[in-house]
Amino acid sequence: MIPARQRSAFFSIAVKSGRGRLLRRCGMACLFFCSLIVACDQINNFSRPYVATVNGSKIYLDDYQALLGKKMQMVSKDLLSQPDYMQRFEEEVLDGMIAEKIMELRATELNISVSNAELEEKIKEIRRDYGEDFTGLFAQENINYDKWKEKFKKEILLQKLISADVNSKIKISEAEIRDYFEKHRHTFKSDLSVRVSQIVVRDMSTAERALERLRSGEEFAKVASEVSISPEAGKGGDLGFITRWMMPEPLDKTIFEIPVNQISPIVQSSYGFHIFKVMEIHPAREKSLSDVREDIVADIRLQKEESAFAEWLDALKKKAVIKKETNMKIKRPYQKK
Repeated sequence: MIPARQRSAFFSIAVKSGRGRLLRRCGMACLFFCSLIVACDQINNFSRPYVATVNGSKIYLDDYQALLGKKMQMVSKDLLSQPDYMQRFEEEVLDGMIAEKIMELRATELNISVSNAELEEKIKEIRRDYGEDFTGLFAQENINYDKWKEKFKKEILLQKLISADVNSKIKISEAEIRDYFEKHRHTFKSDLSVRVSQIVVRDMSTAERALERLRSGEEFAKVASEVSISPEAGKGGDLGFITRWMMPEPLDKTIFEIPVNQISPIVQSSYGFHIFKVMEIHPAREKSLSDVREDIVADIRLQKEESAFAEWLDALKKKAVIKKETNMKIKRPYQKK
């Protein structure tokens, strides 16, 4: 359900659009009447309480109160009962809104916006990820779709702003990449891995018969596809490449002691009775710079983006004229009466 304030704002826009068409027909008399309507709107906006201004742009008390209420739901009752903590908490919420307002104003300054087409395309991407559950999530979580859409649009706007005004200016040199690689070389290693196939059956007698067939020369994949109860039986029991500790003991120990192309003895686990065959071994080795270049660039970029964003936002804050209203009466439902 759309709140009364949103409904009135919507109808205000509709009325003003209608009057724009009427104005061309009615001349100055209609212009005078329309100016009265605009004046009333300005009075309503002027009388709406606010908690802070950023370069004259207001952060309204009801918006702050609503966000504060949502944030409080994630805080334990013990902390809510501590006045010192709550004072810092309220200040942090307001500072977050101020930072967001600063960024919104910067986006306006740079003529960065989000079109309806962009927004709908992003929503389509999310719909594809969630499938049929997407629409039901809003009812399930008691979330107003229109409000969520408005908030999502703002998030896209801020992402575009940061990408254009911060991230696009970040450069990573070849020297930085090589230096990072040398300093973290010990972390760039591939572990020993083996490609292994398995047969899993429910009882020892079935396992023994399967082992006899293997020792008499039957193909492992054929026996696995016929008797194994594990999901990979259709692929001849092929588990692909695994590294140590991916399998529970005693399976892990057995797998990594088998020479290539040899059959293991029967091993029991909570899943049943297993027979393994190691098909291939990849020894542990140090990776080359070319192997890990993309990962290194991503790590360096992330570090630089975080640092650059903090510096960028701090610079915008220093240039902004920020005024907090200290005499605003904030509802504090967590306080005991």
